[in-house]
Amino acid sequence: MPKSLRHHSHHIDKSLRRRLYLYFGISLILIGILIYNIARGALRIDYGAIGLLAGIGIGIITSRMFHTSWNKDAKKVISRFDTFGIGILVLYIVFELLRERIVGYFTHDVQVGTVGFAVLAGIMFGRVIGTRGKIVEILKEQKIFM
Repeated sequence: MPKSLRHHSHHIDKSLRRRLYLYFGISLILIGILIYNIARGALRIDYGAIGLLAGIGIGIITSRMFHTSWNKDAKKVISRFDTFGIGILVLYIVFELLRERIVGYFTHDVQVGTVGFAVLAGIMFGRVIGTRGKIVEILKEQKIFM
């Protein structure tokens, strides 16, 4: 059996696929800008890496905003908001509103914006990783993805 989700895309709801492609595209652009900021000296590589890794962790957690499950009738993986997801969303919004203060606690004033940007890039990429992991888990439970 193929080891790629591409071969099983017909088992993934179209809106969920679109959301994943959008998040992945945005995260690639943001990571590209992050690399540019590091290359031009606007951000130290260690701050960028730590911000990116912290963001990936936050992104994996926030990917839980949507309840991802198997729809028996459609025979597809679907994703919808649930009560727990609303709580995660509220915490995420609070984090975004306080991001500069939180990041500023760990870094110098000059680099707060670029480290915050690294965290944002990581969040987007982490959401892709978290959602993809849940999709693979569901497809394995259904014995579709081995």
